[in-house]
Amino acid sequence: MDNHWKRFINGESVETDVTPSIYRSWQRSLEYHVDHTLISNQDILSMPRLTERREAQDALIRAGEPVLPYIFDLLGSKNYTILLGDTDGYIIEAIGDAPFMSKAQKVNLSPGASWREETRGTNAIGTALRDNAPISVSGWEHFVRDNHFLACWAAPIQNTQGNPIGVLDISGEAGRDREKILNIAMMGASMIQKNLQLFELENQLKFYREGAKLASSLLKQGFLTIDHNGIITNINSFGAALLGRRQEDIIGRLAGEIFNSPKGWMLSKHSLNLRLKDSAGKEISSHLERVVDNAGKPLGAVGTLQYNNRPPVQTLWVGNSQPSQRILGKVSKVAANNSSVLIYGESGTGKEIIAKSIHQLSPRREGPFVALNCASLSPALIESELFGYVEGAFTGARRGGKPGKFELADQGTIFLDEIGDMPLNVQAALLRVLQEKEVSRIGDTKTKKINVRVIAATHKNLNTLVETQQFRLDLYYRLKVVTLELPPLRERSEDIRDLVPHFISKTCESFGVPLLGIDEEVYSYLLAYTWPGNVRELENCIESMVALADGSILTVENLPDEFKQTVSKAEPTSEPLLDQQTKQTILYALTQTRGKIAPAAKILGIGRNTLYRKIKELNIKF
Repeated sequence: MDNHWKRFINGESVETDVTPSIYRSWQRSLEYHVDHTLISNQDILSMPRLTERREAQDALIRAGEPVLPYIFDLLGSKNYTILLGDTDGYIIEAIGDAPFMSKAQKVNLSPGASWREETRGTNAIGTALRDNAPISVSGWEHFVRDNHFLACWAAPIQNTQGNPIGVLDISGEAGRDREKILNIAMMGASMIQKNLQLFELENQLKFYREGAKLASSLLKQGFLTIDHNGIITNINSFGAALLGRRQEDIIGRLAGEIFNSPKGWMLSKHSLNLRLKDSAGKEISSHLERVVDNAGKPLGAVGTLQYNNRPPVQTLWVGNSQPSQRILGKVSKVAANNSSVLIYGESGTGKEIIAKSIHQLSPRREGPFVALNCASLSPALIESELFGYVEGAFTGARRGGKPGKFELADQGTIFLDEIGDMPLNVQAALLRVLQEKEVSRIGDTKTKKINVRVIAATHKNLNTLVETQQFRLDLYYRLKVVTLELPPLRERSEDIRDLVPHFISKTCESFGVPLLGIDEEVYSYLLAYTWPGNVRELENCIESMVALADGSILTVENLPDEFKQTVSKAEPTSEPLLDQQTKQTILYALTQTRGKIAPAAKILGIGRNTLYRKIKELNIKF
């Protein structure tokens, strides 16, 4: 039925004769200007670059390592090749029958080649990634004529949010059983997904075990944590006893106030450990000696300690939960290079804070950080804001003209918030700037070279916007070199105990009032709330409480009415830290196995009887 393909190439209508997904892909192939007569030799990685990409996709390759040969054996025929691709469509792993792999190599169906639709036209790898859905592409359904000898079946490999992170492809000669082999490809992709989830679980278990060891050692000695503002954010009971105070009388107070008191500075210099963290979440430790020796001086300098001779950095992101530490770890890696970054996150999750952190930790930290909210400006204004204009460019143009955000951000970083709201005509202009690295003001014939790192952010699904032609695919790929997904506050609720003292300090300083404490009972309400407005909503809540405070302590009475009406009070926990972590680890394993004891025990590396005993001891309900 290759006459359908021929008719389409000749401009005839075949929409009702071809599978919808294939027809849509053919249409896109025309838009990408893919040559249907030639095999493209573009977008093929050199061996060093392929090695780099494989190293970057180490987890995906390890997850696929046992699956690819299993799928090959399952097919029962040798005339196939099994391919593993990354999220950009590059083939990073291949096994199969040598004679067929040799045929496939003639059309670049081999490691190092990208099979995105933009380069190869309609094909199983690129179209499965584009549609984020399994697909078979057989013979004449391929857009490029020389690929018509192929029959290919591919399924996307997805993360826990359902976004594609890779693809599994089975390729053979045209005319094979489509439905059966597509099911096998889908099964293989699912197996790889399960392996990736298991890797993540193993990493989390390692984190919990290390945390348990740390907790065990810390419980035997005094410790406290202080943020960059000099506020004590946590102290254990032994440390509080050494200071001769209650924990609730210390947490939330300025360290200088505590250590300037007689009970504070008379301590033995080695009886209490001080733990600090820089903005990348890396711990900076010192003994109390640094604090005690300066007991008569303000303690604000604690927040600007240097680490490994790096310039002092300010902590912008507040929180020590596992999701926060994971994000901060990625931020520190991303900051070291100049790649474009796309930040996903709900409103109020701190996208601009992360963008600023990347800038401050990068080699561009001495340059400007310029932010623009694309949703806050009308389509008529956003282009002039981004690129500037010359005098007389339009009615109302300022005398002398005005530089745009890109000019102002030269040698630094530009942050484009809510990029999903950018009009299509401005998207095209932005793409030119990113490609050519030069900008031209509206009404000007001259261009100016710029050196700017772009960080974009959105709460929208750009994949959906691309599908509905509201966002340019080529711009999307330009921006998503590195993608960061910020967790909502409900997924890092442990951070509330760090965020609340931070916001209290910030608000009190803004209002010009003495620092306030907070009643422990308030946390029961805050921890039970789902925070649809995320961190921004929490900050507003604390600001309201400070404004309504009557005494020196914030209480439940100061909570806004909507919290008291809608939040059911949670039972405060008095469990030791070690038990809390053990309980959390067991619950996670039981969630992964849907409550089945034997598989959960295997994941945890303990016997079934031990797991039963722990469930009973810790009163775990599931």
